[in-house]
Amino acid sequence: MSRGVKNNRNLCIKPSSFTYNKSTLFSLYIKTIYPLNTGMYSVLYMIVSNIAIVCCCIPFVLLASRKMRQVTTYRLLGIYWLLNGFIHFADIYFFRSYKNGWLDKLTEYYNVLDTPLVLLIFFNAAAGPHRRLLLRTLLAFVLLEALMLGWKGYAFTSGFVFVGSGVLLVLVYSIIGLVQYMRKMEYTPFETSMVFVYFALLFGYGSYLIIYMFVHFRGDSEVNSQDSALLYYVMLLLSAIITSLGLWGYGIRRPPVAAA
Repeated sequence: MSRGVKNNRNLCIKPSSFTYNKSTLFSLYIKTIYPLNTGMYSVLYMIVSNIAIVCCCIPFVLLASRKMRQVTTYRLLGIYWLLNGFIHFADIYFFRSYKNGWLDKLTEYYNVLDTPLVLLIFFNAAAGPHRRLLLRTLLAFVLLEALMLGWKGYAFTSGFVFVGSGVLLVLVYSIIGLVQYMRKMEYTPFETSMVFVYFALLFGYGSYLIIYMFVHFRGDSEVNSQDSALLYYVMLLLSAIITSLGLWGYGIRRPPVAAA
């Protein structure tokens, strides 16, 4: 991890940041700068990143509604987005002193939890054979993580496997969820809200791959790194807003009856 430039920070382009032994997942960091003499680009980055982190908390805040808390899937979504906001909170301008150290260690734990939590969300939202398939996938992934951690510990190799395979699984099951929705003729409010969730995750994790390829093929220059960091937080912002709109739409349309 480079620390030679004052006011630099390193951010791995994943919905959760990741570092290990001064190496990066996929050997890639996005390096961004908060110069003392801030220009328009730095101000734009600061505004977008701070708003994105705050928006990550909206799905959790929506759980204040009793109607939302009754649905297990939404409770898990609230926790998922709250954790996303928490591991990035040190990027908020007023909390930059908390970055690195214990937050990096916490981020490692989150990377292990990230994909199982998303699969658990999908599992609770699914039904029939697809639900059983998701359960088997979830158990298999957790077993893989346990074996990798027991064998390698939380190292570069295990981190690569966790995040790389996790991104692919989330993309595949998000697409499956959207296809299943489009095949139906009638939709429940819950199914409609989950379309927003599937699309938000598909957009978020798909954007991660695009950003990675952008930096990989164009090189990790200062300009490319700044562009990628800004794109990362734009992606995070839009994903959080799309998810929040889906949950909000369910909350205002759903009749006040207990959820199954």
